[in-house]
Amino acid sequence: MVIPLTQEVAQIDPSRELMDTLNDIYIKVIVYVLAFMIIYTFWEGHVWIFQCIDYVGDMVVLLNLILLMVVTFIPYTVTLLTEHMDDKFAILLFCGTLLTITITEILIVLLALCKPKMVKEELIDSGQFPFIRGSIILALVFKVALIGIAGGFSFVEIYVSWAILIMLIFSNMLSAFACAMYKQIQGDKEDHHGTCGKYVCHRLIGEKLNKGRIEAFSDGVYSIVATLVILDICTGMFPSAEERSLTSLSNVISTQSSILLVYAATFMTVGMLWFIHHSIFQFVFRVHRLMSFFNKLSLLFIGLMPFGFRLVNLYAFDFASNSSMPAPLSLQSLLPNKKSDRKEYYIIQLMCGIIFCASMCQLFMWFSGHWKRKKHLYMHHRGLNYGITVCKLLVYPIVSAAVFCVAFTSFKVTAELLAVVQLCVLIVHFLIKFLYEIIFKTCGKDDDDELGESDGQLMVLDSLPRSSKNRHDESMRAGVFLNHDTDDTYL
Repeated sequence: MVIPLTQEVAQIDPSRELMDTLNDIYIKVIVYVLAFMIIYTFWEGHVWIFQCIDYVGDMVVLLNLILLMVVTFIPYTVTLLTEHMDDKFAILLFCGTLLTITITEILIVLLALCKPKMVKEELIDSGQFPFIRGSIILALVFKVALIGIAGGFSFVEIYVSWAILIMLIFSNMLSAFACAMYKQIQGDKEDHHGTCGKYVCHRLIGEKLNKGRIEAFSDGVYSIVATLVILDICTGMFPSAEERSLTSLSNVISTQSSILLVYAATFMTVGMLWFIHHSIFQFVFRVHRLMSFFNKLSLLFIGLMPFGFRLVNLYAFDFASNSSMPAPLSLQSLLPNKKSDRKEYYIIQLMCGIIFCASMCQLFMWFSGHWKRKKHLYMHHRGLNYGITVCKLLVYPIVSAAVFCVAFTSFKVTAELLAVVQLCVLIVHFLIKFLYEIIFKTCGKDDDDELGESDGQLMVLDSLPRSSKNRHDESMRAGVFLNHDTDDTYL
């Protein structure tokens, strides 16, 4: 969905005023943000459905294939929206795609969740399955209603349609509030969440989502972003026959050294943010919706990295316009110089802002996992483990904020300097790990000394019979964690 934004950069004239250029593309940025948030909301609903299903029949597989086929059509509709957002046909096509996805999900729910043999036994034994099934159907009906209203208003007022589409992002909140009101009216004595407000809080914050699905989705976003970054330098960078006739190929390639440096730094930044994301999920066995929300925001900003990379290349090296080749990389480009174009500074600040927001959302995701952490984390982070993890999470926010602020001074903050700083972050992470190992050896500790209570439970699993471990693994995949001290089952 970020591809229309990156393609728009190729049409920008770097000689124009920067504010005029940003005024031309900010609408497309808003469309990208809204589309990403809506699609992530629909994906969360898909996860919610399939974490209740234990056995998948042939019809469910076929319906899910149809759903995935329609999902692959979304980037096309989003591209139409970015180019023709005031055209009712573009909104109708986008609404029709979302409506098809929702109706297919309703068919999957009616087919799978109405047959007890296809539902997880834990849900049936809990006695709450009819209500959970009704909650899922109600959430889907809310989406159908909102999509239908948005499509209808496209014939009357386009901006009203956009406002209703924004409400799709909060469809889970609306359905949770409706379910809470229903339980309050019915006076459900078996409701363990108490008041209406507590139930809504549980649904929107504490409700469990499948950890494996979230990791897989996040890994997919990171890999696609990394691929888009390399595609940006694979198109238009190769010298033409005319350029090769004037000079040697090695001289032409040498002029592109700065762009290649910025590419390497951008790729390593995406890779390191993925590494930090992976480090967080190593300590998590249960993901609630608040963690998923911050993960969603982090992925949203990660998706803007190819867009920022193209802007940096445009305003720092005049790459997109192909009017001139960038100057070769040299030490002089890293030294202070008051005579520099402020446009490059602003674009570097924009890139720093993207990195800062993505890394801060990861930090918030980590701290939100400590909400009732006995139910969410494998270990109660104490001592070195906690400190090392927090240090990793703080590196990118501090570095990106520092570069952002330095760009306001007279110091020449160039794209090459930003790239060098980004690559130095990798060295900082190596130093953090090196100091971690030194402290452990100096104190005479092993990694096992830092294990928490939950890790001890996992180590006990190694001594269990394989059938018991398999049952535990199945329970974890089903979204169930058994606390052997209290015999409570957390759904």
